[in-house]
Amino acid sequence: MTPATRVGRAAERGLLRGCCAGLLALLLLAVAALVLLVRLTGTPDLGAAPAGPADGSTALNIAATLAVRVGEDLAEPGATGATVVVSEQDLSILAVIDNPDPQALGDLQVRARGGHLWVSADSHLGPFPAVVTARLDLAFHPGAPVTATIAEVDVGDQEIPGFLSSAVDPQVASTFSLTPLLTGSELSQFGLECVTVVAGRGVELGFREPLGSVSTGYCAAHPPPDSGTG
Repeated sequence: MTPATRVGRAAERGLLRGCCAGLLALLLLAVAALVLLVRLTGTPDLGAAPAGPADGSTALNIAATLAVRVGEDLAEPGATGATVVVSEQDLSILAVIDNPDPQALGDLQVRARGGHLWVSADSHLGPFPAVVTARLDLAFHPGAPVTATIAEVDVGDQEIPGFLSSAVDPQVASTFSLTPLLTGSELSQFGLECVTVVAGRGVELGFREPLGSVSTGYCAAHPPPDSGTG
């Protein structure tokens, strides 16, 4: 074998190794993309369906029903406050009412899990159906509105990095607001003192008498079971 022949065959082996390495890299990327697609279009484990009861079909109807319960509790002798739970079904109804794009977001549901609210919706990832889920943290201080902050966004079974979450579907979180329930409704006659997420039930609201002074003492003394404070 001449030196030129040996050099030629070595070059061929190097070229073959380079081609194989490139094909292997492409294959690994394709497998990774397929796994990611399966996770993105998978069905997340959201747990049980939203718990009831359903107290109305509009924010004003729900508020009127809850206001009756609050008024009855505050009318009890010696009552210093009252609490009422906005059920997961009520929260889901509020989300459907506030849905900014019913064609893009379907079957909106709200669940209370581990001190957080999870808002889920059927959507699409290109041509593929996908479930988009947003984990919301509630915050409240007496005299201020209840605010909801996005803590996590998932598509299927895949959590989306924070810097990409707003680009995935920022509308999901905007479907949830307690403002229509608490402003301009029968509940607005009472003083809201505390807001607490109760796992498997919904959001508990603590109220005081309309003319009572601001204090979270009643809520602190009557925490709901298995709750996470908002």
